[in-house]
Amino acid sequence: MSQFSRSRGMHQFYRDVFTRIIYLPETDALPAHIVAEIMTFKSADIARLEPMIREAQTELDADKDVALKNMLCALTMANLALDGKQQGRQVAYPAELSERVTQNIVEALKLDDNLNYLVAAIQILFRINEINSALFLISNNLSLVSESAPVLKILLLICLMEEDYNQAQVVIQALTADSTLIGEDQMTLLMIVCGICKLGGLPETFIDFRPLVDASHTPDYSRYTWLIEKQHREKTTVLVACDKGYYFEHALTLIYSVYETNRDTLDVHLHIYNCDDELHQHVQALARALPELHISLTHETVETQPGLNVHYASRRFIFLRHALEAFETPVLALDADCLVRRGWVDVHAEADNARFILTSNENAPLWEQVLGGFVYAQPDAVTLRYFDIVARFIDENLRAQNVRWFLDQVALSFALDYLPPVEQLAVQRVPSCHLIEFDQGFENPFSWVVTTVKNADGGYQQYKQELQQRYGALLENALATA
Repeated sequence: MSQFSRSRGMHQFYRDVFTRIIYLPETDALPAHIVAEIMTFKSADIARLEPMIREAQTELDADKDVALKNMLCALTMANLALDGKQQGRQVAYPAELSERVTQNIVEALKLDDNLNYLVAAIQILFRINEINSALFLISNNLSLVSESAPVLKILLLICLMEEDYNQAQVVIQALTADSTLIGEDQMTLLMIVCGICKLGGLPETFIDFRPLVDASHTPDYSRYTWLIEKQHREKTTVLVACDKGYYFEHALTLIYSVYETNRDTLDVHLHIYNCDDELHQHVQALARALPELHISLTHETVETQPGLNVHYASRRFIFLRHALEAFETPVLALDADCLVRRGWVDVHAEADNARFILTSNENAPLWEQVLGGFVYAQPDAVTLRYFDIVARFIDENLRAQNVRWFLDQVALSFALDYLPPVEQLAVQRVPSCHLIEFDQGFENPFSWVVTTVKNADGGYQQYKQELQQRYGALLENALATA
């Protein structure tokens, strides 16, 4: 795990998961309003808060007073690293702040090396991406932190990111030996089952991995109802799946962006969950307004239930397997909340006009090795076999009520390992930043998508507003003449 480059490169979201909650009961000695601002409301305003922290009366011994205040100052500065502070965009934590955080932690631990401070120090250093320093504290205090849930979870995430599966197995054994360390933590359970699968196992609980090898189940593809038949089969078909709310909030503008950039080269198919008459009529009007896209429409009934967003995200790939045969065209599956920026012909040429394209990202965890936001597949033996695995994996898990966050991307990522080696070579892996760019920082991506902060300002929102202004009138005219 030298250099830990993959761990340092992963999205800040993952560094936040095990550092949002930091247990520091010692802060009871400080005024509650200061502590709440830092620990509950995550203020990073160190210039304003540090004088308040330093001047507060605690009634603690001198060394313990300074140690507590150093820890709280370190935590305040570390709050700046949180994903939400940067509106979901990847921004390097300032080096000068990192030095100040580290210095505060070192001084605090010299004065008071209690276990709460040690665990909090590891969490804070991990949050600000000081991976080496966090691991140094873990290795030098292993006997003290070996039963700390936050520390074990951080360590497991690093092991999985760095593909150190031998060490990951040791950490998994420590976590699973005491169920109280895991509790109901969905991310930890996801890490554990994915790690076990990489170690050669096929977990059956939380997520059932047996469908990767058991081909006895086939999803029911008769569940789909065609509302607007697909009439044209000459062009690649963009597949967008969503419910009514997401259609109006996101998918409609995505279709405008396809029209803006690819009206002569791409068609569009909408797969709507619980499509009603109003939406059906709206899509018919949209098809009249943008005739070059040859918009078609299917409906799927999905009952209201817990984890509905997981059903929506995952069921589209079951439908994609059906679409590869039903459309008789290549299929380009995109997230409903992305916006297309470039012509597909040029992007496809840059990928060597491959028949099967999936994303790659060396800084992503196991369950995001293939992102669901971009999939291109031409119907052939390899793509059909791959999506057979993906579709039955998702379908069987949803039927078993394993409605888990990232289920779709677990299916996409792990199904690759169960293709024959020669067929794996047929899959063109393209860096995700070339195809779906979150930060609007890559020079010429195929599409933009929202960050982890859905309403963040920036180029995405500006482009979205421009498309709505440009093409909204066409749709209004089509609606008026219905």
